[in-house]
Amino acid sequence: MVFLLLASAPPNAPSPFTFRAGFWNNLHHFLYVLGRARNGEPDSRREAVARAPEDVGGLAERPEADRQAWEEAVRFYAGGLSKQDLVFDKSLIDTTRILSEVADDSDLRGAPLDPALTETLRRAAPVYRAVWWPRQSRADAARQRDLEQQLAAHGAAAVRRLTSIYGTAWPAQPRVVNLSAYTNWAGAYSTDGGLIVFSSTDDALVGSAGLEILLHESSHQWDDEIEGRLRRIADAHGTRVPRDLSHMLIFYTSGEVVRELISGYVPYAIKNGVWDRGSFRGAKPILDSYWRPYLQGTGTFDEAVAAMLAHMRQ
Repeated sequence: MVFLLLASAPPNAPSPFTFRAGFWNNLHHFLYVLGRARNGEPDSRREAVARAPEDVGGLAERPEADRQAWEEAVRFYAGGLSKQDLVFDKSLIDTTRILSEVADDSDLRGAPLDPALTETLRRAAPVYRAVWWPRQSRADAARQRDLEQQLAAHGAAAVRRLTSIYGTAWPAQPRVVNLSAYTNWAGAYSTDGGLIVFSSTDDALVGSAGLEILLHESSHQWDDEIEGRLRRIADAHGTRVPRDLSHMLIFYTSGEVVRELISGYVPYAIKNGVWDRGSFRGAKPILDSYWRPYLQGTGTFDEAVAAMLAHMRQ
């Protein structure tokens, strides 16, 4: 029996996602990316962010004081926040979460932020609002429309399928997706506490690929639950969980869910060579052999994982 929960969503069914494109969050991520480029970080050359330093149209026409305020903001980020990781550094995660929730018309006074950061953002804000915000907010709106079209057609079925595979539950309230012109080198990321950030200028996330990455980043919200389950299965079989197995499952599963829904779709990891990199190298044939049958309705989650662990232990 094959478990393909591909029924259309009922009319007027609530979306599993809601979108937010905040001014301060966009400014924060743009400066973060520019700071990493200023520092020559290797990931600043990745496709999702490589063009950010070239996005300077309109800056030269601003007064010298504006250009100086912007330069100081980029330097501030390069010297601090841009040296951290948006996904793994808790203090930066906390800062990003606060800025994602601040109202666009806030002056940041009273926000629980580092005072130096607050002052830097306040000085940079008028420049960003005049030069970049009009086009970056348009990009956010266009990406939201694109994602909403995908969700209207496939969102409910995709979420039912995903939660069935993992044996978990979607939150009662829609997951909030923060749209930002630039995010990090990956184009989208997810951290603990429900923070999901999605780029509106990364061409790799257009159309059906955007739907897959929404499912992918949402799956990371179950990391603790799924990784605990993997450890329990490994312990029961006297072995250990290989590095990045849970992430491999997310790539494989999210791609397969969208491929079931959309004829001819090529999963992100296949299209972008993810299975040929680092610890993922050689993993796809194993998932094809043991995880794919589970997705097609054969056996259980635990049996599929146990079989993969046994193979990887050899």
